[in-house]
Amino acid sequence: MIYGSICSGIEAATIAWEPLGWNAAWFSEIEAFPSAVLAERWPEVVNLGDMTKIAAAVRAGEVQAPDVMVGGTPCQAFSIAGLRNGLSDARGQLTLSYVELANAIDDKRIERGEEEAIFVWENVPGVLTSHDNAFGCFLAGLAGESCELEPSGGKWSHSGCVYGPQRAIAWIVKDAQYFGVAQRRKRVFVVASARKGFDPGQVLFESEGVRRDTPPSREPQTAVAALTARGVGTCGADDNQAQAGHIIAECANGDISHTLKAEGFDGSEDGTGRGIPVIAFGGGNTGGNIDVAACLTAKGQRIDFEVETFAVHGTQDPDTNLELAHTLGRNHGQENAISNGVQVRRLMPVECERLQGFPDNHTLISWRGKEATECPDGPRYRAIGNSMAVPVMRWIGERIVAALPVKKSAGDYGGSKTPVDQRDLWRTPPALFACLNAEFCFQLDAAAAAHNALCRKFITAEQNTLKTPWADYLSIPGYVWLNPPYSDITPFVKKAAAESANQIGTVMLVPADTSVGWFKEAIQTASEVRFITAGRLAFINPVTGKPVSGNNKGSMLIIWHPYPRTHCHFSTVERDSLMNFGARLIAKREAA
Repeated sequence: MIYGSICSGIEAATIAWEPLGWNAAWFSEIEAFPSAVLAERWPEVVNLGDMTKIAAAVRAGEVQAPDVMVGGTPCQAFSIAGLRNGLSDARGQLTLSYVELANAIDDKRIERGEEEAIFVWENVPGVLTSHDNAFGCFLAGLAGESCELEPSGGKWSHSGCVYGPQRAIAWIVKDAQYFGVAQRRKRVFVVASARKGFDPGQVLFESEGVRRDTPPSREPQTAVAALTARGVGTCGADDNQAQAGHIIAECANGDISHTLKAEGFDGSEDGTGRGIPVIAFGGGNTGGNIDVAACLTAKGQRIDFEVETFAVHGTQDPDTNLELAHTLGRNHGQENAISNGVQVRRLMPVECERLQGFPDNHTLISWRGKEATECPDGPRYRAIGNSMAVPVMRWIGERIVAALPVKKSAGDYGGSKTPVDQRDLWRTPPALFACLNAEFCFQLDAAAAAHNALCRKFITAEQNTLKTPWADYLSIPGYVWLNPPYSDITPFVKKAAAESANQIGTVMLVPADTSVGWFKEAIQTASEVRFITAGRLAFINPVTGKPVSGNNKGSMLIIWHPYPRTHCHFSTVERDSLMNFGARLIAKREAA
């Protein structure tokens, strides 16, 4: 899959989708620091800059119309943290520019005889409640309607779908904390397409099982763990917690004033929320009713004498007085505070990267003439905070792959112009094989000829590797190398899966196409998939014996290990790292 990215930021989508074998055609980012991150991490991908100019370039044929377009237009126009000016904000208008670009991409793809693209959009949940119905305008534009769509219930729900004259659209709110990151981050995700046989609802909706973002069940309690200032981690309290210095909600003197009680949930005596709650100490064997005056002169000690309890007026009121209590005052509905000697430190940029699912130091780059070690924190925080959660984007990519109609793998493959009789004889680059052989110690080349076999033991086309037991060629269980004929890969996938049951491992080199049926079949039995990124392999032409560049597809390695499988692991490896290591091995061998 080839994708284009608008409002790219630091490219959560690329981090998420590279392991799936997807390749970026272009980025679009205008801010300086994120653009510098893109240039350092993906120098081979062009950054087109202003997204509003891309539609015209696509129609003119100057910019590729990709299979997928992804982007999260600026959320500040819709976020509750901003002014919420919606479409009247220039940043909000970029939502409509997204629709214009989507139409340009589909028009160009139809003109070229290709299937329509798939569009992925992300934003804050505030877009669903924008006062100017920005979300309805956005849906109408994607669907091809002439007027804005209105929610049937008065407001847009957290999930839904629309089938318009131009595209089918699905949306849902997902929380990143249920995808493996340690933060609460709800975002709206939209998937839309006019592609025949592709249903966006199959991507976002999980109707056949339990929802992934359902929070755990919580039973009502009469006490709250948050009232223990040092974090006991359980509901309720006992004497041991009090003696340990935890603050416990307790009625100090019920007939003085209801503001001296705190029940934990609503901070009031009668459950109405009236009055300002006060937390009073009590604990251990010295507990009991405390004189009202004592709670005004606390200095933080842990036992119930006259100096150990205190009151804090509120989080927004800096006034603290040891002689006068603020318990009868009003603080405009702001919650009260508990004071202790611990101060929470600021998160480091690398911790923020982890919270979003990025690799460590993804944003640590050379910046404005300074080395990466001197990169300022401010731009890193901003770029990370404006990005997407990588695990959620990975999930969406995997769901798109699963929802694509299965292509037939037989016959002319992938638009290749190479004659079929030559295409099935392309030879593996020697440096690639040398690198992999150092890791797997291949005992057999399962699809070769006498003049190009890469192992001492090999199986020719006449011997028919599909019907020959590979164990006949192996002295001990181990790995087999397989570069199959690309005209029909499915039988070789089935063969590798069958041989893995005999404790024979297979490393298969195939095109990186995740939309075909044999790939979906392979990952049901394989142990590992490694996508070869950052360049295409130059296979050896069977006629000339020379490397041929310009391969129209990337490559991947599908691996069946000779031991029990638990799951299929996806990863990436750069082409040059494989080829350079293999070339060094060959040179060392020839020198010896």
